[in-house]
Amino acid sequence: MSVLPSSLLQQIEFFEQRLGAWAADPAAIGLTAPQVADLATQTSAARASYNLAQAARIASRDGTVDFHTDTGTMATTGRGLIKEIKAFAQSTEDDSVYSKASIPPPADPTPAGPPETPTDVGGFINGDGAVELSWKGTLAFSTFYEILRKVDDETVWNLIASVGDKKFLDNTLSTGCTGVQYRVRAKRGNETSAGSEPIIIRLGVEPENTGLSIAA
Repeated sequence: MSVLPSSLLQQIEFFEQRLGAWAADPAAIGLTAPQVADLATQTSAARASYNLAQAARIASRDGTVDFHTDTGTMATTGRGLIKEIKAFAQSTEDDSVYSKASIPPPADPTPAGPPETPTDVGGFINGDGAVELSWKGTLAFSTFYEILRKVDDETVWNLIASVGDKKFLDNTLSTGCTGVQYRVRAKRGNETSAGSEPIIIRLGVEPENTGLSIAA
């Protein structure tokens, strides 16, 4: 079993705690005065090196904090100036400003692509006898929705509304209507998504989804 501790700092402290007694009477423990003096010099050097290393660690830590703080301040100021450069280029409609400032011009907007078919279409009859519809989808890129309806035994889907929302209230059903089907499709510009799966609403009955795929 080793007498010396495994930690380097503890090794320094081990000898610091014993050198006084060893130097007082080296012969009593089988050592010579020069040997003890040599070890004392080496222990002092080790302590000095440890203190320097600790100071370097503290300085490095403080330097790292300053580095992050100063860089953050610089970046905040720089971003503000870049915004001013871009605003100047846009207000003057001069694209050469970007090359003069050596910053990239704004990228062309990414095309939105075709609209996606609405999902999770659901509906119910409220207390006023109107049908409340809702669905999932996006309103981004000026997307809106068309509601298609078939009443009772009609064979043709009729467009009854266009809404910039993901819900719709149909209060136009005639008295005596016993059943109605709805589909919803998304529109964006000149593009139209496929219609959703039909949902069937019957008076006094919860809505149910069908597996039919009826073309709009």
